Amino acid sequence: MGGVDKGLQTLAGLPLALHALLRLQQQRGGWIGACLINANRNLGAYEAFGVPVWPDLHGDFAGPLAGMAAALTHCETPYVLTVPCDSPRFPLDLADRLCQALMRERADIAMAAAPETDGAVRPQPVFCLLHVGLLGSLLDFLQSGRRKIDAWTRTHRTVVVPFDGPADDPRAFANINTLAELHTLQRDLPLGAGAGA
Repeated sequence: MGGVDKGLQTLAGLPLALHALLRLQQQRGGWIGACLINANRNLGAYEAFGVPVWPDLHGDFAGPLAGMAAALTHCETPYVLTVPCDSPRFPLDLADRLCQALMRERADIAMAAAPETDGAVRPQPVFCLLHVGLLGSLLDFLQSGRRKIDAWTRTHRTVVVPFDGPADDPRAFANINTLAELHTLQRDLPLGAGAGA
């Protein structure tokens, strides 16, 4: 996004990261406990959202896996659900469906999959439910210089959960990478009453 802090860009009057936080707090099924934010700059702005803010464990900005490692380090529950700040319409049953699949398959990781613009259903690896026991493996992976989420997750028992049913929003996992995409979403997909629409 041209160097701006993506999580602080506004949609329907709220920062993208706050949309994500509110959608997590509205998840169905009662699975969500305390939330935290992983950020590496503008920490005070994120702290104003009222939840703990933790930067990456190391300063090399190793991408989403570094954020997952920070979350696993600081969480106080057996599992962590990760979501990015740039997909403000992710499903309100995300946690429930990932939890159910993880328990059913006795997996270590549950990952969402959704249709992309070409119609193919592909994994959305930043939408991930992780067992805290994976922290050591993840830190070793990052220390080796590797960064690809799927290269790490395939070393563990992972269940992929499709969100491609008739009742699923095909654009729920669409992410915003440019200011133009943000403006298009603002125009075409108004969120109505905040992040719960």
